[in-house]
Amino acid sequence: MFYRILRFIVGKPIFYLLFWPKIIGKEQLNIKGGAVIISNHISNWDPVFIAAAFKRVVFWMGKSELFKNRAARVILKALKSFPVKRGEGDLAAVRNAFRVLRGGNLLGIFPEGTRIKTGELAHFEPGVSLIAIKANAPVLPMYICGGYKPFRRMKLVIGEPLYLKNHTGNRTGAASVEAATRYLERKIAELKNTAADG
Repeated sequence: MFYRILRFIVGKPIFYLLFWPKIIGKEQLNIKGGAVIISNHISNWDPVFIAAAFKRVVFWMGKSELFKNRAARVILKALKSFPVKRGEGDLAAVRNAFRVLRGGNLLGIFPEGTRIKTGELAHFEPGVSLIAIKANAPVLPMYICGGYKPFRRMKLVIGEPLYLKNHTGNRTGAASVEAATRYLERKIAELKNTAADG
């Protein structure tokens, strides 16, 4: 309930009145069932921006440091976020991710693992590919363009759902995850080019 109230009060007014968002590929927001949402990461506002675009709830995987403050932890959990310890192979976070997807829900992850304010793309962490492959869930790629400056248009470019098992060749294990991860990097780079053209 708190998630929907905050989305209605904060998400829509901020992003539709202040940032005039242009959404390219809006039809992809109607994706059904469990799916992994990925995007570049330029600001702490990114989860709100993406969540405001969907009618469905997005469950976010966020770095554990954000949950250390008690007040922030209460808000983040109310917003359907759960922590992940970066670089540590956090099994509890992976189990939470699988639980979200098995429930037919949307899981949001920023595969670069950190904010890059310039909009340039860094190498993706392999966790996204691993989760999507193991859960047999599609990945919905997005690219955010803009600086969250009032009355300057933001863009959200959304690609078609990607099924990673179709893009690992005959590779297995770590090699398949690596191939899928590089594939996701290329697809987000394509969306970046679309944002520049549109």
